[in-house]
Amino acid sequence: MTAQGASREQIVNHGLHLASAQGLHALTISDLARELHVPRAGLSTLFSTRTNLHLAVLDQAASCFINDVTRPTRSLPAGEARVTALFQNWIAWARADRLKGGCPFVHASREADGLDEPVTTRLNDCLCSWRGELRNAIEEAKAPSCDGRFRTDLDNEQFIFELFGLYLSHHFWHWSMHDKQAEWRTLKAFERLLENARA
Repeated sequence: MTAQGASREQIVNHGLHLASAQGLHALTISDLARELHVPRAGLSTLFSTRTNLHLAVLDQAASCFINDVTRPTRSLPAGEARVTALFQNWIAWARADRLKGGCPFVHASREADGLDEPVTTRLNDCLCSWRGELRNAIEEAKAPSCDGRFRTDLDNEQFIFELFGLYLSHHFWHWSMHDKQAEWRTLKAFERLLENARA
């Protein structure tokens, strides 16, 4: 245990909670200490710099993302069902209780120009890893053995581009516009993408 009884994981999770609501640029060791009612010196010992705190929060976000979005789909057969599960989990992740204001990767991407280089590099690694996961799932869905098969001439990168567009639209309409139909509209649009992708 550290910092008057709070574990490092609890501290980083609270940092993730704050970054989701305000962005990484607003997350400092001093603010986190104030939020948790712990001495700043204790958190400085854990993270030493604001950049290290931001890296720890991004790593925690990536770990939570894997647990919530990708890992639950790995037992599914390749094909449309797995691509659908990945997208539905992605949408659910953006609305998770632990994320006070939505996807931390969306917020971090928006403010990337103001973040330190190690943080932007880690952010880019996280986003590239997710794109790779989607690309593999889409490519596997083209195999002749798949039940929910995609056509072989499907442009993987265009499909991923449109998935990100739907995700960002959902994020805006849910968090900024407070539209109760944001999820329904997003999944309806996703179904049209699937119709175009099917063999």
